[in-house]
Amino acid sequence: MITPLEESLLKVMILVIMFGLGCSLSLKDFKVAMKTPKPVIVGFLSQYLIMPALAYGMAKYFEMPNAWAIGIIIVACCPSGTTSSLFNYFAKGDLALSISLSSITTGAALLAMPLLLAIYTGPFQAENLQVDTGKVVLSLAACLVPVAGGIFLRSRSERWAKNMEETGAALGIIVILFLILSWLPRNFSQLLESDPSILFTSIGLGLGGFLFGYWVSRGLGMSKRCSRTVSLETGIQNGPLAFAIILLSFPETQANLILWPALLYSFFIVNTSTIVTYFMRRVARKEWFHHENDEVQAELFTQGWLKP
Repeated sequence: MITPLEESLLKVMILVIMFGLGCSLSLKDFKVAMKTPKPVIVGFLSQYLIMPALAYGMAKYFEMPNAWAIGIIIVACCPSGTTSSLFNYFAKGDLALSISLSSITTGAALLAMPLLLAIYTGPFQAENLQVDTGKVVLSLAACLVPVAGGIFLRSRSERWAKNMEETGAALGIIVILFLILSWLPRNFSQLLESDPSILFTSIGLGLGGFLFGYWVSRGLGMSKRCSRTVSLETGIQNGPLAFAIILLSFPETQANLILWPALLYSFFIVNTSTIVTYFMRRVARKEWFHHENDEVQAELFTQGWLKP
């Protein structure tokens, strides 16, 4: 499915992406997050409860092959990354909340992911297909080392960290485009012949995360802006991290099968996120327009220039 050269390039790019993610985080983000815990708690629970349960439910409902089910569950158990913050920027979301959520979910991944994978992949494991939790932890730790390096760089030089953060975010998009341009033409026939269930699941995981994240937040009384942020943070998973865990934790023959839903998810999430972000941005602009009109009207009445 992917060539040895592509696999090597992916591993290098993933390290750079994770380093860039670390450069977007700081210890201050954790402190800021604790001052307004409600949005962070909602976002955290949406990320680590809704997404794995949604992936597991779809895998069981469609009776997916074990390898595909494990692949989509691995994607669902990953934290959010720099890509979600990029889309939050364009959607006029709460960037401080987005970065705080990335900080918390990434920091918790070392404990949360192995536990969630042990719970949700259990029914899909077989004698010839086992999820080695120890290898997953080691793979995850290897990916989080550059994140720690990025945090350290930011503590020493915010200017250099900002450059690396932008590089990591851009490279995240480049990785997905690279896979689309190099991998899709070779596997296009396989894509067309794929069972509709894997296509629906790959698209539905992101869309379901957007919907659940937004409406759960609204139901708990959060503002529309915060709800949009939680929505994007929930639906957009750290695809490159999922690639790394799969490539480092499974033998090549199994990794190619497990990687299929992760590749499809990454391919579709760029398109769905772009559409969702476009509509969110339009809504945000309308909200700002009405807010600005109300502010001007209130000021005119207060100063007596207009009479109610």
